[in-house]
Amino acid sequence: MRSAIRIFILSLSLLVANQVQALNVVVSIPPLAAMVMPLLDEDDELHVLLSPGASPHGFQLKPSHMRQIQNADIVVSVGTGIDAWLLRALRNYDGSQVVMRQQPGLVLLPKRDGGIWQDLDHDHAHEHDHGHAEDEAKPLEDIRTDGHIWLSYQNARLLIQEFSQQLQALQPLRQGAIVAREQATLDSLNEAHQAWWLKMEPYQAQRFVVMHDAYQYFEQSFGLQALGTIHVNPEVPPSMRAVQDLRELIRGQKVKCIFKEPQFPESRLAPVLQGLEVSIGTLDPLGFDGKVQPYEAFYDRLVSDFTACFQ
Repeated sequence: MRSAIRIFILSLSLLVANQVQALNVVVSIPPLAAMVMPLLDEDDELHVLLSPGASPHGFQLKPSHMRQIQNADIVVSVGTGIDAWLLRALRNYDGSQVVMRQQPGLVLLPKRDGGIWQDLDHDHAHEHDHGHAEDEAKPLEDIRTDGHIWLSYQNARLLIQEFSQQLQALQPLRQGAIVAREQATLDSLNEAHQAWWLKMEPYQAQRFVVMHDAYQYFEQSFGLQALGTIHVNPEVPPSMRAVQDLRELIRGQKVKCIFKEPQFPESRLAPVLQGLEVSIGTLDPLGFDGKVQPYEAFYDRLVSDFTACFQ
């Protein structure tokens, strides 16, 4: 009888230990890591597949990435053309997944044509090749949707909530701590969003041009007035006609700021800006320099970099 009790206690101990063991979390791009990091325990491991400074456009997984995915307890992805390079790797993955694009209530905006946007209310939908991998294999509704959905504050909240649910399911003994961290994260995000709005409100009338169309959710969040992009496809330089049209736009609209991106060489701006009096700012839709920070820090840098260009 005592032997049976000892075996039961040992089995229960092993079960409890297994339930609270450190988790291995893999995310496709840095902003997702920024969202989920505050919910993790200090012993949990968090891996970002996209390398610092790399562009998600045309990104390819290495064997080391494949091993990380197969060893993951949870894989978090955007689920749009941005990280379509992850699709094949997940076909043989049987662990937990959180896909941002699949969350109910997600804010979704129509994809815009690159180049000059004549209609500044941004309510029009266009179909064009944005250069993301495997677009041809995605549903038509996704091809028409702007895939940079992590730049929406509301979408970030949805992913944080879903990730919390997945964590609780995997580690029920840590449920209380996970729920507390989730609430603290959402409260902090609400407070930060109010501060961002106050900081961005004075710039709603300022018109600007970006390197490529990655910021529509950012623009919509604060009522900003982007006039267009230098690149239609991030991997292809603009035509001479497009360059001339952009130069005329910048002069005619008295554009003050052009925003480059660290993932693309600044030399791509030279044909457009030569001889024009315009400030060059930097916006980073990925916000990763090798160290994962909370989403508030990622977004605060985006807001600060935007406003700095107009000062």
